[in-house]
Amino acid sequence: MNKVVNPLRRSLLKAGTATMGMSMAGIAWGQGRDALTMGVLSQQTGTYAYAGQLVLNGAKLAIEERNGEILGQKINLIVRDDEGKPAVGVRRLSEAIGSDKLRYFGGNFSSAVGLAEAEVAQREKVIQYAAGGSEDFTGSRCNDYMFQWSAHGYTALRTTLEYVKQAMPDKKRIYTITADYAFGHSLLRYAKVAAQELGMELVGNDNHPLGERQFTQYLTKALSTRPDIICLLTAGADAVAATRQLFSFGAKNIQVVGPWSLEVDQLRELSPQMRDGLILGLNYYQDIDTPVNKAFVERYMKAHKSVPSYAAAYGYDSFRTMLLAMEQAKSTDVEAVRKAMEGMKYDSIFGPISIDPRTHQTLRPYYVVKCKAQADMKNENDYATIVAEGSKPQPAELNECKRSV
Repeated sequence: MNKVVNPLRRSLLKAGTATMGMSMAGIAWGQGRDALTMGVLSQQTGTYAYAGQLVLNGAKLAIEERNGEILGQKINLIVRDDEGKPAVGVRRLSEAIGSDKLRYFGGNFSSAVGLAEAEVAQREKVIQYAAGGSEDFTGSRCNDYMFQWSAHGYTALRTTLEYVKQAMPDKKRIYTITADYAFGHSLLRYAKVAAQELGMELVGNDNHPLGERQFTQYLTKALSTRPDIICLLTAGADAVAATRQLFSFGAKNIQVVGPWSLEVDQLRELSPQMRDGLILGLNYYQDIDTPVNKAFVERYMKAHKSVPSYAAAYGYDSFRTMLLAMEQAKSTDVEAVRKAMEGMKYDSIFGPISIDPRTHQTLRPYYVVKCKAQADMKNENDYATIVAEGSKPQPAELNECKRSV
């Protein structure tokens, strides 16, 4: 993968700071007393380091569509680096609210960071549109000011495993390898639920720490159970490492499934042979056939010479949604916009969707793709074919959100 280097981050590091806390030339369309401040708080280092610039790319496109203003008010877009650490994310968010009058933000690719920031959002009454994979965003830790853009973990696991069962009915025994934090734990919970619903069996699991690069011990144990499927409940650089090492084992009769693991950004890091035949669940893929997405992909490719991935699509669609809610509310006031977002129905990159008024979960499709052999790729970005989609929501009895509408 060609590494995307944020020039703003480089200049700040040279200046001896990693806060990325200032409004920046080329991003802030308008500053001053009457500007509306929105922010991208995202990781620039670590497992999800690739995502920060991509989220920003998408957010900028959404704001540029409106010429940098909303309802006659200039938009000031600021960037902060959360470093993938909850304490840092909380500090940077608090600083942005206090010094820059931040009122709306997104960018959280780490569930742990996003959930920590959610407490600040609730206390300070600013809107957070998150993308972490933990069910807690719309479950036990839901709040009035946090909204979730990514599909629910149940939707992801149910959609992915349902396709596997239909396409490969003889493959029923699943071994899971799970990231040992909120994101992975949520996916494991719903792997168990979905497997039981579909008549599949989980024969074992191993948890791995974030930042793991040596998966041999987990894979050796997994293969000893003779599974039909190895299910990677991990993401980012960890998922790349696990996939590479699993390929080296040469387990040809075992299907590798990643319900929420490898995005376009990581597929670029794998050889065509490693990708061939992988079944992946995705929050986003560039081939989604809707008018809004086609226009987004065209504009993104023109601006960045590459197809958008999950991170860029999240940045674009989440900021676009908040701006649509402001237009619907005819106000940039947080309380008015929050109420407009609750239950809002609108046309997104996924087509017509809505937001659950109680849990604040975006009710949208989840996609399953099958990765192509190199000979079948039409171009360098043609990694996979969408083979299924689903939008079955989390069963109400499993939801732990205590909010009332």
